[in-house]
Amino acid sequence: MKTQLLISTNNSLLEVDHIFICVEDAPKVEFFEQAGLMFASPAVQQIERGTASQILFFENFYLELIWVEDEVAAEIYAVRTGIDFLGRSHWRQTQISPFGIALHQQSRATSSFEEEFRRSQPQKTELLLSFSSDNLVTQTEPLCFVIPDAIALPTLLKNFPNFQKQFVSHPLGLRKMTGIEVTVTHTYSVTQPLALLVENGAVQVEQGTSPCLQLTFDNYMQRKILDARAIGIPLVFKF
Repeated sequence: MKTQLLISTNNSLLEVDHIFICVEDAPKVEFFEQAGLMFASPAVQQIERGTASQILFFENFYLELIWVEDEVAAEIYAVRTGIDFLGRSHWRQTQISPFGIALHQQSRATSSFEEEFRRSQPQKTELLLSFSSDNLVTQTEPLCFVIPDAIALPTLLKNFPNFQKQFVSHPLGLRKMTGIEVTVTHTYSVTQPLALLVENGAVQVEQGTSPCLQLTFDNYMQRKILDARAIGIPLVFKF
């Protein structure tokens, strides 16, 4: 079962491209590297939003750890776009969700899911990203957004043949993401985009005392767990 797919039919359009986690400081990559997970190098800087990130690529998905390097630029970006990376990175104090879920299209066909997802999309986009207005202002839940094919992971893998060999192969043996579980700390009715992800089996949402992202790889074949909460990152790998 490809749990990253939103609709398990031939005309399914949207699937998870990547997820970001906002963290307070640059992550301790040694923790992951010692376990056998290799980040793409070097770190990526996004000057206009005052952030930098480290990225873990897999065969069908990537994970981005984002932190703020320029608080002034991050605050200006938040005012301009509504995307508060600074607030999300200090989730312990702000109670804002540190997570974001990016989706990409599978084809040019039209699906009922995409139509529903886009109903609440504003006319303007920021850096080619379309956001749901309701989801954007409900900061206690993961941010959900759609990215164009041109910057989606499948396009990257297709256009750069050596990319998979260089960045996607990990000594730990993790290959494909097969499950996403997000823990939220507030009880409320989720907005339409997140509700659709849950209804279509792409994401499982749980209630808890602290936010956490649990990613399952390869259907949990090795029966092992890597818990990054040990270094302050709300992230658990099951593989």
